[in-house]
Amino acid sequence: MDAASIALVESTFTAVKPLSDQLSRLFYERLFELDPMVRTMFPADLAGQRQKLIDELDAIVTSLGRLHELVARTTDLGSRHAGYGVEPHHYELVLDALMYALTGCIPQAMTPAATLAWRRAYHLISETMMHGAAHGPSASPASG
Repeated sequence: MDAASIALVESTFTAVKPLSDQLSRLFYERLFELDPMVRTMFPADLAGQRQKLIDELDAIVTSLGRLHELVARTTDLGSRHAGYGVEPHHYELVLDALMYALTGCIPQAMTPAATLAWRRAYHLISETMMHGAAHGPSASPASG
């Protein structure tokens, strides 16, 4: 990712962080609307999961400018998610839910350029996560 795209993702995440509760609620509502079967992958009480989402987004956005750190983090994340039953088609659902939540929380900040920057970042993240899922130590259900 280029510096301008990273800066857009960072600035929009800074803008949405005070709305993290709304962001995480919109994200999960949209995700479960897109595929109700995904709901079974999560605990009944989503409070902790919603905070994990925000914390992970924060860590990923913070590491966007440090490719080695980003790839290490997201590869490991993908490996862990494979153990939860995440499959490649779920990544597109997550992108849709994330973009929906960001646009719902900060519509004025989600300009076409910011939207493109988030999509580019997400594609990089999802590719490394899928690589981690396919090749990581937690890729087999027995080791998760």
